[in-house]
Amino acid sequence: MPDSEENILPDWVPGTPKYRVRASVMTAISIVYTLLVIVSTVAFVVVARNKRSGLEKRSVKLVVFQAFGCYLAGVNGLVTAALNNWACFGKLWLFNLGFLISLSAMSARAIHLMVVYTVHELTSELNSRNPLSTQTNDLRDQHKQYKQQQERQQPSDILKQQRYLNSFRISGLADVLSESVPRLRQARKLEKYKKLLPFITERMLFLYMAVFVLAGIIMTFAINATDKQFAMRPVNIVCIFYWGFLPVTAIVVVFFFIVFPVVLWRVWRNNDAYGIRNDLIICDTVGVFCMVITLIWVNALKETQQIWPGMSYVWIYALFIHITSILIPLINSLRHMRQAEDQEKKEPDTEYDLPSTMPMSSNLSRRAAFNRMLDNPIEYQRFRVFAASCFCSELTGFIEEYQLLKARTAFLFRNEDASSELSEMISATTDSFGMHKTEKTMHNDKDATINRIRLSQCMVDNALAVCTDATEKGLTGFHVSIADTVLRDKDDVSEYGKMEVSDNGNEVQFPEALFERIAKIYSEYVDPQSFSSVNATASVVKRIAERIESRGYPLTLFDDLKSEVIFMLYSDVYSRYIRK
Repeated sequence: MPDSEENILPDWVPGTPKYRVRASVMTAISIVYTLLVIVSTVAFVVVARNKRSGLEKRSVKLVVFQAFGCYLAGVNGLVTAALNNWACFGKLWLFNLGFLISLSAMSARAIHLMVVYTVHELTSELNSRNPLSTQTNDLRDQHKQYKQQQERQQPSDILKQQRYLNSFRISGLADVLSESVPRLRQARKLEKYKKLLPFITERMLFLYMAVFVLAGIIMTFAINATDKQFAMRPVNIVCIFYWGFLPVTAIVVVFFFIVFPVVLWRVWRNNDAYGIRNDLIICDTVGVFCMVITLIWVNALKETQQIWPGMSYVWIYALFIHITSILIPLINSLRHMRQAEDQEKKEPDTEYDLPSTMPMSSNLSRRAAFNRMLDNPIEYQRFRVFAASCFCSELTGFIEEYQLLKARTAFLFRNEDASSELSEMISATTDSFGMHKTEKTMHNDKDATINRIRLSQCMVDNALAVCTDATEKGLTGFHVSIADTVLRDKDDVSEYGKMEVSDNGNEVQFPEALFERIAKIYSEYVDPQSFSSVNATASVVKRIAERIESRGYPLTLFDDLKSEVIFMLYSDVYSRYIRK
């Protein structure tokens, strides 16, 4: 913007042909830009309601507010480029509110991504040693890989670790600790991030944005009151000085050059399946570039500024962010939904119970390949990692709990005379990994730590024995229900002797030793208040809750929920997985 009205170039004075052409072109662009923003944003919100789209993982409301802030900043750049001189207070309000809303929304999205991705990733890593999801040989291979990793460490690191392990002076304990200590660190880190979850809820993030924007509104009103150039009355169209823009400009510089780089460095390795990390990186990169160009253009290129105002680069910034955050994800989600629907039309709605020894061939349907992948421990581990990048670790976690519950149920039904102590130990197997002791605490309480680790190892060994025994006797894959697994070779329920039958006489009940475990599965994966709750239909959740409240635990308790989880994994996560 020029320093004064007298310095305006004669060819670009309002009313000249060149001025009219520029104003007409920029007005047309403004109309097209407005329609693009409105149509694409509404479509984004509508499509996000479909669970298959995956857009809900992008924090839809935050993205919409970010788009609104970018639109305000972009319109400011377009109007300034079209008219050059217009109401200074209008420029100030659009500039301040546009950048403050968009920056607060982007930073909220970055923080949300950092916490949520880390929680899902650590949850998946901690569950990766679930006794059911890996066979004994797989655990031995993991231990061998860990030993090889130790050998590649620096001698000083190995010496420190050996001193720590030798300090316990107990034969055979070093191998247990060598795997338990990294696991404890992961568990401790997971607990830290879980404590942050209440602070990244939608309500808390909007509160953060509201505080940010409210401060900007108060600051803008103060500038209107103290600087006559930006006063609402009388209206001033020539802004000789730029002091009114400096506060928000300083905030923008701090965000683009300090805050965002630090946050993005923290999420750099978080390669989520939806491209949210890439979206935020592009937003910051484009923002830095456009901010530098705008500052140089406005302050150093005075004559060029009158021909083509530097504020137009703010519009380019806003346009790029809108395309990256809304338009591209919208197109990708529509393509994903169409491909999923086409695939469903090609395949019958059936499940395939394929033997694990059957070779993979190109003739297998995608659903059959999906079932085989679930039953293949190596391929399933890759799929589990990818599911965590889709923020779906609760889905894989639930089906693993379902499989573990199936193994325990089959074992207890086949061993009716098993002691109650063994049943309790089986029921508590995975709970043993819930200990979150720090290394310092372990040093101060060695005896208690040793006992916990011994008990944990004993529980793991027993659980592996249970799973191996059940597998050898026909433990079925993920897609087969608990009832079918337990009863498939029996013609009469009464042959189970101790097995309880529900009031209707048709449904066999879970053994009482598993009731506590069932309650834990409900609280973690079914209760809507849990962070790890599965996004199931309300009718299924209500039915499970009613049965648990009435102390009814039939073998089919989680079957409907398991079917929905398998469908979500197949239709959404697996579709993305095979494309990756």
